[in-house]
Amino acid sequence: MKIISVIPLKKCILKGDLTYFTSLNIAVGNIVSVPIRNKETLALVTSSEELKGEKSNVKNMDFNLKKVTKDKGSSVFLKEFLDTIFDTSKYFAQNKNSTIASLIPNIFIEKYDKIMHLTPPFTSLEKQQNLKSEKLLFQYPLQDRISIYKTLVRESFARNKSIFLVLPTQFDIEKFTLQLSKGIEKFTFSIHGGINAKKKLITYEKIINSTHPVLIIGTPPFLSIPKKNIGTIILEHENSNIYKIITKTHIDLRVFVEIYASKINARFIIADEILRYETIGRKDMDNLNPLYPLSFRIDFDGKIEVLGKPAHQLPGGVGRSNKKFQILNNESIKEIKSTLENKKSIFIFSLRKGLATMTLCKDCNETMSCEKCGAPLVLYMSHQNKKRAFVCNRCEINIDGDIACATCGSWNLMPLGIGTETVFEEIKNKFPKTKIFRLDKESAKTESGAKKIIKEFEDNQGSILIGTEMAFFYLKNKVSLSIIASFDSLWSIPNFKMSEKIIQIVLSIINNTKELLIIQIKNENDPAILAIKAGNLLSFVREELEDRRKLFYPPYKRFIKITYFGDKEESIEAKKTLKELFKEYNPEIFSGFITKNKNKYVTNTLIKINTQEWSLPEISTNSSIDKNLLAKLLSLPSSFEIFVDPEDLL
Repeated sequence: MKIISVIPLKKCILKGDLTYFTSLNIAVGNIVSVPIRNKETLALVTSSEELKGEKSNVKNMDFNLKKVTKDKGSSVFLKEFLDTIFDTSKYFAQNKNSTIASLIPNIFIEKYDKIMHLTPPFTSLEKQQNLKSEKLLFQYPLQDRISIYKTLVRESFARNKSIFLVLPTQFDIEKFTLQLSKGIEKFTFSIHGGINAKKKLITYEKIINSTHPVLIIGTPPFLSIPKKNIGTIILEHENSNIYKIITKTHIDLRVFVEIYASKINARFIIADEILRYETIGRKDMDNLNPLYPLSFRIDFDGKIEVLGKPAHQLPGGVGRSNKKFQILNNESIKEIKSTLENKKSIFIFSLRKGLATMTLCKDCNETMSCEKCGAPLVLYMSHQNKKRAFVCNRCEINIDGDIACATCGSWNLMPLGIGTETVFEEIKNKFPKTKIFRLDKESAKTESGAKKIIKEFEDNQGSILIGTEMAFFYLKNKVSLSIIASFDSLWSIPNFKMSEKIIQIVLSIINNTKELLIIQIKNENDPAILAIKAGNLLSFVREELEDRRKLFYPPYKRFIKITYFGDKEESIEAKKTLKELFKEYNPEIFSGFITKNKNKYVTNTLIKINTQEWSLPEISTNSSIDKNLLAKLLSLPSSFEIFVDPEDLL
């Protein structure tokens, strides 16, 4: 008789392993079927001990152990894959149960018996002594990257090695498969969550049974496919925030992929048009070598035109002046008319609906701007004390909400949101006969809804699409004219990584534009605009990284954020608990501006720690996880959410 501990291969509210007894000779690493709440659930065996040695412990248990009678044998997953999951859960301070459920595709659970019969018996990969995974940075324009990938695939196939190209979305996978599969269609396989179960099983079987090396193009969880000859893993579109799991585990799949590549000794290539600043900063810190010299040029055959402050001098104004705030410049309107006359399509980018990105003086039509950097001040309401405050998200300066216009001294201020809905209404009034489409989370609730809007837009030449970043995932054809309605408003994004995000947005728009990009901006001396106009981002990125170094921001420090939602009394107690529990780490405890829902307040705790004290050897040499801090984080109740490497500090 044996006592076994298991981790369920499904979402489970329990943090620890579950314990059962069995008369079967079940080994560690096997998959078994265990009873949980009167249902049979697949689980991974993490320990197995003879009952004789555990008798005293069993007698002291205040519950009866359940029996396991179904052993499905050795796991179909490589040991390196499972070890990667456990290391990932440690890095993000999450329990193993939630992590394993997040990182194993449902098809492996729902059709495990079928998968098991399709998979030939194998052992773990042979560990090559003193062999370190090669890590390379690849920052080049998209078409250049694709051309290099074709060469890498040929070279890998010649060495009898397979390649796994990791991408964040189904749209990306379809796009790359179309361009990379020509001539090697029989050996190229795409796999992602959008494929039905039957096709996934067919694809799995072909990958596993192929004696020829293969190119697999898929999302990170499908690294679970136990293909033993993968010699290269490419992490594409590395700058995409889609890699972040937004549910409770808050895992960054980019970290998961990097750990796995190291464990199987695969060459690891991190690629994008512009890599994350953290990744560029790691180049020297973690000895990441460029595959080719990093390119910071903006690859655009069209023209970029930067237009200053919109014309306000129109009759029928607001307030006491005879001026009216106009969203689009007269020059922009002129270009729209010309493009429509030529039956060409237009994309106008704006932020999401309802975001008050700037505050306008109704008497002189000036926008409230930061005196230090010129970025627009964003008006927030603190839900703790009901006070208004202007915030510069660029300089992180807070200014009392009761201020007058710096230009004319007026107190007649009006928050103004230049969101998709506002732009839509203006375009509709100016071009009533033109087909106008809007794509944001309000207009398209589902993926099919978004695809329908894009199809109608692309089927109607000479139409206008007004959209947020969401449009980038669905546009198939480039438009002739793109307009950023208000570049200044992009600085209202409440994110310490916003300069990086802004560059990413601009590059995404450029990649979807053929002829002309118009950028409307008030502050024409904005450093990001100057870099874009120059067509080279090197100096801009260097300055941003130097600012991060001075501020002790990532990649020069590891950020760990703890968030708690509760009512006023609960939040006060949570602050006391967090302050005491993490006192040796000098936590910064602060309240958020925005509530989750009625009567719920946000309490944030930020811990800054040296990267070597919170990393893994597979990511950075001579690093480890602070065991004391990890134990404290894991001791927190489920009402506290933990974010390692958070995207924002709100």
